[in-house]
Amino acid sequence: MNDEKEERKNFIDKMNNALEDFVGSIFGESGRDFIEETSEKVKEFSSDAIGKLIEFSDSMIEQLNLQDNEQVIKARDSVEDLLKQAGLLKESDEEEEF
Repeated sequence: MNDEKEERKNFIDKMNNALEDFVGSIFGESGRDFIEETSEKVKEFSSDAIGKLIEFSDSMIEQLNLQDNEQVIKARDSVEDLLKQAGLLKESDEEEEF
């Protein structure tokens, strides 16, 4: 499965590089800069949105008094770990423990 994940990441990287080259060849360096900045903003926005979703799930776990349910907490932690491994969720300085 790691090979498949690495292949997909490499493919996406190649596509991004090709897009940057294409835009750069048409619009010059300013076009390439625009694509790079936009890409970073999208990644940041996605990460922030996923972070808010995790915060919401944490508040729901608390409101529904599920913090003592091992199955719920394991599932929540697994999802969070996978999101972090995929680079979709930033590591926070203050990890909340249930």
